[in-house]
Amino acid sequence: MGCVIGIFSAKGGVGKSLIATNLGVAVGVGQKRSTALIDLSPGLGTADVLLDLKPERSWADLLPVMDELTDKHLQLAVTEYGPGMDLLACPPGLLDDECLGRENLASLLDVFREKYQVIFLDTFSGWGSVNRAAYLYADLRLMVLTPDVPSLRSTRRYLNSIPEKEITAGLVINQNSPGAAVEPQEIAEHLDLKVFSVLPMDPNGVWSNVSYGQPCVLRKNSRLGKSFRRMAKKVLKCVDR
Repeated sequence: MGCVIGIFSAKGGVGKSLIATNLGVAVGVGQKRSTALIDLSPGLGTADVLLDLKPERSWADLLPVMDELTDKHLQLAVTEYGPGMDLLACPPGLLDDECLGRENLASLLDVFREKYQVIFLDTFSGWGSVNRAAYLYADLRLMVLTPDVPSLRSTRRYLNSIPEKEITAGLVINQNSPGAAVEPQEIAEHLDLKVFSVLPMDPNGVWSNVSYGQPCVLRKNSRLGKSFRRMAKKVLKCVDR
């Protein structure tokens, strides 16, 4: 059975989708594990852009067959990024997040777990019905934030809304640099959670990724790419337990 890794954030602009896509490439292409990335946004997701893909279908095309979803349906809906890595894109139009819902997401993940070893969920920022379901069904939950006071406060409020039994595995502190407003250890103590990974600033790498769909993790000289590769190995250690 495949392992589901949920990537969450309390607010936008913290690099959640960049992290989700690069981890998908690192695990699927780099580590040669059969990997899927699901962009759970109801219409504003950017995973396809960050991977320079033009999907013809999305998870919205699967909604009419959720009660009888099969591997064949998935094959028609996903877009291949490269050997070992597929994307299930978000729909091209804005939809109410209720259209996917808890039961549909459960059905979707049941089939994905049978087909893939690792499934990354690129959730949308904030807290809605789909995100609540994704948080419930994820085997490993990672919370992304940046080392600044607004992000820290938003993350604190987000975590306070989650039932205690659904524990976040760790924090991913993105865009960290010397002189940041809040140090990683201070963030961990304030949120009472362990730091899973600290990712450095890499303006050039991020710019190429966002502008041209060239994942940082595939660039050998990218500081952020190296951090993604290390983070991917750490994720796989959790998956293989």
